[in-house]
Amino acid sequence: MGYAQGADGGWTLDPDTQVRERLDYLFDCFRRQGVVRAVVRELKEQGLELPTRAIAREVYGSLVWKAPTLSAVIRILHNPAYAGAYVYGRSEYSNERRSPKTGKASAHGRSVEQWPVKITAHHPAYIGWEEFVKNQERLRQNWNHAESRGVPRQGRALLQGMVYCGVCGRKMSVQDRAARENRSPSYICGRGYQDGDEKICQSMTSRPIDAAVVEAFLGAVSPISLRVATQVLDQVEQDLIAQRRQRALQLEQARYEARLAQRQYDAVDPANRLVAGELERRWNEKLERVAQLERAYAQAERDAEWSLTGEERAAVAELSQDLPAIWSAETTTNQERKQLLRMAIESVQLDGIRQAGQIEIQIHWRSGAITDRVVKRAAPGEGSLKTPEEAVLQIHEMARRSSYQEIAAHLNRTGLRTAFGRCFNTQHVGYICRRDRLAKGKPRCVSKSKDALDSSTSIGT
Repeated sequence: MGYAQGADGGWTLDPDTQVRERLDYLFDCFRRQGVVRAVVRELKEQGLELPTRAIAREVYGSLVWKAPTLSAVIRILHNPAYAGAYVYGRSEYSNERRSPKTGKASAHGRSVEQWPVKITAHHPAYIGWEEFVKNQERLRQNWNHAESRGVPRQGRALLQGMVYCGVCGRKMSVQDRAARENRSPSYICGRGYQDGDEKICQSMTSRPIDAAVVEAFLGAVSPISLRVATQVLDQVEQDLIAQRRQRALQLEQARYEARLAQRQYDAVDPANRLVAGELERRWNEKLERVAQLERAYAQAERDAEWSLTGEERAAVAELSQDLPAIWSAETTTNQERKQLLRMAIESVQLDGIRQAGQIEIQIHWRSGAITDRVVKRAAPGEGSLKTPEEAVLQIHEMARRSSYQEIAAHLNRTGLRTAFGRCFNTQHVGYICRRDRLAKGKPRCVSKSKDALDSSTSIGT
């Protein structure tokens, strides 16, 4: 797709402008997003379809537009023909790997360096050969396996895909926790255990490690004059122009097909109702398609109406100099923070074995520099939620002269809350009094309810 056979038998770019520009837009979208699913998501959000050739016998080879799919985008990105290259031998067959059903040798792909036949600049290209090779490596790195980083995902472990064990050298995995647990994720080196070792190599909570790496990152990047903000704004404007162009081409094609259907309907003999009825139905379908695209185009134009004044651009440029503020902003997601770290950091090695109670951190920057840090290993319960210290102090002061109910009412009036942000009740107060051995004075109790006297110790501080 995207090419046509020339008069001399060679390949030329497809004469259809919409086909060429849609493929250009797809490659540009992957250049910006770097993730195939993000490309498919953007194409669907913009209502843009991908060109393909029909394989049905009656209409074989005709141009067909279909909704973008993950497999279709992957096939285009993996196809070296779009880089202007002719290749042979992208797959090889091994006698050791055969289908259990048919007995045929199974094919598995070769790397670009192992292709036996590779002729670059063979025909006009949509992207350069260097970019194609870079895209293959980028796609390989998006796989979630031991030799690659994987795609940055949502999650609180900021070093996901970049952290390696400083003891055995293997890539460490992330153990996430449920949101309701309010616990930090952990970095675990468990590959050796999976391969038969007696135990895992090491594990540690991510909280102090991430804090140390982020501190080093912000300290290294903040002094640099960041001109990214204005470049991003310019890129957004260019993206809006490109999206508008794609929607306009799609609408123009739909209008052409509607006019063509109308001409076919006008050319038929009205008395031949069998043919005229079918052509009228096709014409109506094309008109409905045009109306649908016009509504989508109008809605997209309304959504894309935005502009920045000179003062607003200056404010954005000033904010770009304060990377810590951008990093800690509520609108910045963990996925975006991971992408920022990956721009500057190649990998991070952790060793929590050599020094007892300490974790040695070695940051490998993309520039080739190495930064060493040592952090204290988190103690059990160090990061757990606790009752505010002020509330505990007031409970200590009032325990010998007030009832649990009176103490709870007083804490609630002063605006204090439990570790989980709830209002205090007799159970919370009673637990703290028994834990800190304040109940020996036998504080008077207004209510001797079971809840006040036998509260469970499962109420955490």
